[in-house]
Amino acid sequence: MLNLLNISLQEENSLLVTSDVLSLSLQEDNRLVAWSRKFIRTEDYKSVHPLLKDRLIVWRREKAREKNLSAFVIITNSTLFAISDQAPVTEEALLAIPGFGPGRFSHYGEEILALVEQSLEEEGIGL
Repeated sequence: MLNLLNISLQEENSLLVTSDVLSLSLQEDNRLVAWSRKFIRTEDYKSVHPLLKDRLIVWRREKAREKNLSAFVIITNSTLFAISDQAPVTEEALLAIPGFGPGRFSHYGEEILALVEQSLEEEGIGL
């Protein structure tokens, strides 16, 4: 889950809630006025573990080419960002990430866990 959130008061006391993925505009009585989704380019996302994020991007691109699929079919950007931020080191932790269920784990789980472990070691973070 991405938890990057900014809240600010706008003109006429309407509340604007924004994050890297979603914007909501609320009126004073909390009625939704407008919403939109934002597209985040992978290279613009500031991850907790940038080395892991970069490795996941390269890995996903290679998998997509190998399987002749779009990269988002392998894993979506939001799932990739969540993996790079949370750096799951167990099957249970990886499966807890939204967008990464048992099917994806059976196809890609072991490779992703290996990337996480390798990246954390290079960052000097002990497991």
